[in-house]
Amino acid sequence: MSQANYFIGLMSGTSADGVDAALINTSDNKIELIDFVTTDLPKTLKIALLKLNQDPNIHLKEFCLLNKQVADSFIQATHCLLNSQKIHIENIRAIGSHGQTIYHAPDIPMTLQIGHPAFIAKQTGITTVADFRVDDMALGGEGAPFAPAFHNALFAEQQASFVVNIGGIANISYLPETGSDSAVTGWDTGPGNALMDEVCEKELGISYDPNGTHAKKGHIHNSLLQKLLSHPYFLANHPKSTGRDTFHMNWIGSVIQQLGIEISTQDLLATLCELTTHTIAEQIKSIDPIASKIDLIPVWIVGGGAYNGYLIERLQSHLPNHSVASSQDRGINPNAVEAMMCAWLAEQRINNKTIELSAVTGAERNAVLGGIWHP
Repeated sequence: MSQANYFIGLMSGTSADGVDAALINTSDNKIELIDFVTTDLPKTLKIALLKLNQDPNIHLKEFCLLNKQVADSFIQATHCLLNSQKIHIENIRAIGSHGQTIYHAPDIPMTLQIGHPAFIAKQTGITTVADFRVDDMALGGEGAPFAPAFHNALFAEQQASFVVNIGGIANISYLPETGSDSAVTGWDTGPGNALMDEVCEKELGISYDPNGTHAKKGHIHNSLLQKLLSHPYFLANHPKSTGRDTFHMNWIGSVIQQLGIEISTQDLLATLCELTTHTIAEQIKSIDPIASKIDLIPVWIVGGGAYNGYLIERLQSHLPNHSVASSQDRGINPNAVEAMMCAWLAEQRINNKTIELSAVTGAERNAVLGGIWHP
């Protein structure tokens, strides 16, 4: 066995519910998860970040403050991970930091992630790789999702499969069978857990719906669901990407007001869960007509959605010719996958490897992604 090749990945997703930190070993051409931790974001910071999803106007002083505060939270998560493993910083080749997305606008094109890597590099003493998305956008790409390239490295198997990341926003990856002429592809499908989580926080005083318990007790409001499904994003061709600046509770509230309806919290949760699962399933069916007819083609769920039994049940009902299951059934921690991806992106950048994403994002060509900040 060759010497360990350690990288750390840091990720805070659109839900802004904490910083995920993963330590991986990439020796022997494998991606091995060594350890994974999640640290909370300060409540005031989380509130400020979520507010930006609905109102992106921000004073430059506040922007700079948030940039530093997010970096501090990423630094704290790094120290927590290192302390749990007792690994010296000299043994870590690099940190891959995604940062916190506060604005994603492929139409400009530009994307903005905060949590400045200079602070992470200097205060951890570890070379830090970050700002991955803008390189793709500079080549005409959407800058998202990046997951398909990593999913292909982590989940690759003989049979074709799908990987669905259900965080705040959901995205899908299609991994063709070995030897196929088809390309790895994928895109953001729309809302994941974000809308449901916001309802839970506002109406129930809880951060999420455990196992989909409340949604399961509700009834799907079909007229509301159909109105939500008419959003132009769902009808747009890929490549495409989106975020909470598009799908947020102000949008939901405006549609409910247009319809002139009243809806209970449980019915709203059931309807939003159906919105998530319906849009994921429809996009999976559109990717490969041949693959969609193969009995029990695997659909692996990663992210927080992997722990929502009702959501998986509803997705399975939409995909009768597929086998929908948590990635835990493959021995892969669903919560750790995105942070592992950031560590892998750091490894790719340190070794100047191009990431095969042009078929996913629509970029002119594959590119080396990310900048490097030294300690």
